[in-house]
Amino acid sequence: MIIVDPATLECELGIAGLHFAANRVTPLTEHPDWFDLKIGSSPGPLVSDFVTHGPDFAYSTSGIHIGQDDRLTFFGEPDRIIDGYFIDCRAGSPTLHKRIHARFHASPARRLVIERGIAHTFEGLAGIVTRDEPLWYSAENNPHWNVNNDLVSVLRDAAEPPVVEVNPHRLPDSLHQYMTRLSQAVLGEPKAYSTRFKLRIAGAEQYVMFQETAWDQEGRDLAPVLASVDGIPGVQAMRSRYAITGKASWTLVPNTDSGVADVLRLRAARDPADAPAPAMFVHRRTRKWYSLLTNEGGAVRIETVDLRPGSATAGRAAAATLVCDPRVSYLIEPGIAYRFVADSDIYCRSEHDVFVSQDEPRADLPPFGQDLEIVDPSDLAAAQPDLPTLQCPGRVVRQMARFELEPM
Repeated sequence: MIIVDPATLECELGIAGLHFAANRVTPLTEHPDWFDLKIGSSPGPLVSDFVTHGPDFAYSTSGIHIGQDDRLTFFGEPDRIIDGYFIDCRAGSPTLHKRIHARFHASPARRLVIERGIAHTFEGLAGIVTRDEPLWYSAENNPHWNVNNDLVSVLRDAAEPPVVEVNPHRLPDSLHQYMTRLSQAVLGEPKAYSTRFKLRIAGAEQYVMFQETAWDQEGRDLAPVLASVDGIPGVQAMRSRYAITGKASWTLVPNTDSGVADVLRLRAARDPADAPAPAMFVHRRTRKWYSLLTNEGGAVRIETVDLRPGSATAGRAAAATLVCDPRVSYLIEPGIAYRFVADSDIYCRSEHDVFVSQDEPRADLPPFGQDLEIVDPSDLAAAQPDLPTLQCPGRVVRQMARFELEPM
C-alpha cells in the first residue's frame, strides 16, 4: 500500500499515467465574510463535472475509461481518508495488470490523474464530492469504446482483469465544449447513467449496457428547496443539470454556456464577538451561479439588498435559509448585494455569466476580472451605477478563464 502524505501535492503512484498533481489554489483575502479559498480550473479544456456521494455510497465495481483521462479533486473534511485501488488494463503496457493500493486524504490542493485504461475504484467516498476535469479521446473502430458510454464496469472480485485498447486521439478543446453542451441538453431532466459490462453470450464476448431503474430518482423532495428564495429580488433557485450516479448520488454537469467553474470555500461564521463589522458583496458585471456541494442537507443563510438602479424593488432587504443540495443552483443577478452565513465550512461550485456595456471601458465599474465590490450594509443609500446589459458569449468567458492560467 502507498500512503500519500497530506502535505504531498505531486507524486507518482507506481503506474505510468497514475499520479497526483498540484491544483491552482488561491487564498482569498478580500474580507473575512467572503469566501476564503478559490480552486481554479486546471490547464486544458476547462470543463468540470462534479460527483456527489451519499452517506451510504459504496462502489461494487471498478471502472475503466476507454476514451477519458480523469483528473479528480476530492472535497471533504481534511481528516477523511480515501482508499484507491488501481489496475493497469492497457494492452501493450509494460505494467499490464499491475495493482496499486493508495491511501490518501481529501484535499482541495491536489488532483488525482488516472489515464484511460487504468481500472479504478475507491472506498471512503461517502459524503465526499469529487471534481473531475476530464480529457477526452477518440478512435476509429475501437471495439472497446462506445461513444455513448465510455466506461467499462468490472466487478471488484473479478478473477481476471480485462485487457482493453484505449483511444489515441485527444479531442480539441472546442469538441470538449460541444460535448458539454450535449450533456446539458440530455440532462434537462435528470436520468440514471447506464453501466456497461463485457459478457460472454452464446460463446462470444460482447459489451452489454444495463439501465438502472431501482435508484431513488430524487431523494429528498426538491420543491421546498427550489422555493426557499421565492420573494427575494434578483435571486433564483434553479435545478442543476445532473445525472443519477447511485442512490442519492449525482453527477453535476455545467449550467452555463461557457462550462467554466471554480470551487470556492465558504468558511464557517466567526463568533460575533471576534468578527469584524459585517459586509455585503456585489457584482455589477457578473451573474453568479452557486451550487452548495458539501454539508448536504445543512443550512446556509443568505442576506441581500437590491442595488439595481430602476428596479421596482430597489433598496429592498431580504433574507432566507438555503439548503445545501448540489442538485440546486442559486442565481444572483448583477447589482444584488449579498452575503452568506454558514455554521460549517462548505465547498461551492461557482459559475458565472459576464455582461458588458456598449460604452466600455466604464470608469464607474471595476475592470474585468475584478468584479467584486465590498459594501457596508448600513450605508446602501448612495446612487448606484447603471448595470451592463450585453451578455458575453461563453467563448469569451472561457478565454477570460484561460488568461487566469497564463502565469502557470
